[in-house]
Amino acid sequence: MTSPPPMKRFRQFLLALFLGANLCSLLALWLCCLSTWLEPARFPLCSLMGLAFPITLCMNIGFVFFWLIFRARYALVPLVGMLLVGSYICDYCPIRFRTIEPDSTALTVISFNTGDMIEDEEHARFYEYIRQMQPDILCMQEFQRGWFQREGVKKLLSDMHYNYVADGLANCIITRLPILGDTLHVAYPTRHNRSIACWVGWQGDSILVVSNHLESNQLNDADKKEYRDMIKDPHRQTVKESSLNLLRKLSQAAVYRSAQTDVLSHIADSLSPRPIIMAGDFNDTPISYTYQKLSRRLHSVYRQSGSGFGRSFNQSGFPVRIDHIFTSNHWTSSGTYIDQEFDVSDHYPLVTRLHRR
Repeated sequence: MTSPPPMKRFRQFLLALFLGANLCSLLALWLCCLSTWLEPARFPLCSLMGLAFPITLCMNIGFVFFWLIFRARYALVPLVGMLLVGSYICDYCPIRFRTIEPDSTALTVISFNTGDMIEDEEHARFYEYIRQMQPDILCMQEFQRGWFQREGVKKLLSDMHYNYVADGLANCIITRLPILGDTLHVAYPTRHNRSIACWVGWQGDSILVVSNHLESNQLNDADKKEYRDMIKDPHRQTVKESSLNLLRKLSQAAVYRSAQTDVLSHIADSLSPRPIIMAGDFNDTPISYTYQKLSRRLHSVYRQSGSGFGRSFNQSGFPVRIDHIFTSNHWTSSGTYIDQEFDVSDHYPLVTRLHRR
């Protein structure tokens, strides 16, 4: 029996090599999804694997096109592999072809990390934005602590028929709905971040609104510059040291967020019969312990009625969606989007319309 000619053996070797690479990329994709089930407190570094999800996803999409060109039937390998984690892909990048038309009773809800707006021009643009958008509920994080003491702010809000609650630590809820009782402070371990909550009245019912700013990664400007430099030149001598420093900060913050997420999950579980809106800057992507644990109890409005990748962090080199709005089963959403036209902060506002089921 004669052996295949050398060129054919070489082609078979290359196909086997690429197939092996495809299987490895699929394994990496699955591990990214599996990492969302790992508690960062117990597996701090492993829990960060979800950050590699977009890379592994793009690799497998690339393999689909590769196989369609060179061996079409092998395209089933990445397609089936991605189908097995299709729910995670929809969390990360939902595709919407139909939208629900908002009705007159829908609530407009916005979550916005203001990034410590300081300049008067920024404040003026923000007030105009509120007038334009007319939100029923606005959850703000990192607002300037003296914001409500600025001349005319309280009157401006009153003229627009807004009430507000604030914790004095850069977290507040502004709403046109009547606030029922005092502000509820959510107790969890943190270095300096906060969540606050309040009950608001609507159509004879009470809604729990929670505004969250979960643990920041505490990356300073030098860290962010070092990260961008690593992306541009991964062969730099300081890459290893910079990577370890970055991973240390990310894992420390993830440990805090896991404990905070557990507290928020307990709130969602214990109050599940009541309408809940939980919004804010969660400092975690859709492929994370934080997002996935909350989405097993509540619904992500962006997953439900948003479309596309949805970058909410307004800084080059960090194309991530870390701002989210979750709701209980009492709501369905429509027209969810990230307003990248409004760029006064290092975050973009996340906007949605909520309809009572």
